[in-house]
Amino acid sequence: MGNMFLLLALLSSLSIVLLLRIYERKGLDRYVIIASNYLISGSLGFFFLTDKKIPSIEVILFSAVIGLLFFVSFSFFSYSLKRSGIASTVTFGRLSLAVPVTASILLWGEQPSFTDIISLIVIFLIIVLWEKQIRNISPSLLLLFILFGTIDASMKYFKIRFPDVDNNIFLITLFYSALIWSWIFVFSSRRKIRRITVLNGLLLGIPNFFSSYFVLLALSKGIPAYITFPFINIGIIILSAILGKILFKEKLPMKRTLLIILGIGAILLLTI
Repeated sequence: MGNMFLLLALLSSLSIVLLLRIYERKGLDRYVIIASNYLISGSLGFFFLTDKKIPSIEVILFSAVIGLLFFVSFSFFSYSLKRSGIASTVTFGRLSLAVPVTASILLWGEQPSFTDIISLIVIFLIIVLWEKQIRNISPSLLLLFILFGTIDASMKYFKIRFPDVDNNIFLITLFYSALIWSWIFVFSSRRKIRRITVLNGLLLGIPNFFSSYFVLLALSKGIPAYITFPFINIGIIILSAILGKILFKEKLPMKRTLLIILGIGAILLLTI
């Protein structure tokens, strides 16, 4: 059951990537898209809510802080794209999985097998080799690495610190917190709000909710964090490259084809 949730988390995350690519081609404002999506992401949590108890202040504050990090990380991601380029930004964003992997082993006592360690090394190498070049490591890239990694690690920490709290309480508070911060930014920056952009953002909120929802379920079913996050990250890279070639006629060089084959092998080793 845990592996099924892991696969559904990957497919949900992949849907986010594909939708963002489509929106980028349409020239839609990414900030309005992201701000709009949080409304649906937060609201969907109520449909799956089973525990009607009012959560503790500690749970609300923790979730709200992670929601703020969601917005801040996206802002730095956009800033880094302009300053450091796509290659460096995407690579460091993916490499951030090192944070939850390290935390799961050193802090939470999860013990990967020898084949798991080999698979993790291969996955990190694939991420580094995926792009043709990586520019100098800037403070914004390091901050992006920390922010993305902290957000992923927070999913596991939530399950450890609040094992009896409904996952949806966490997601509702998190996404509504991100909603507030993102709309404050949209209005303060006086961005043009178009109806079509908002509607597309609302659509994005569906897979955005389920990407986190299924990650929490996978972790709840005992899938270690050192498997969950590498699986999703390398899976997105592989599947988005394949679908990019099929749907958007993007080039798939021989180097990336070989890395995809290597990545599939690493995933199989990691999940056996």
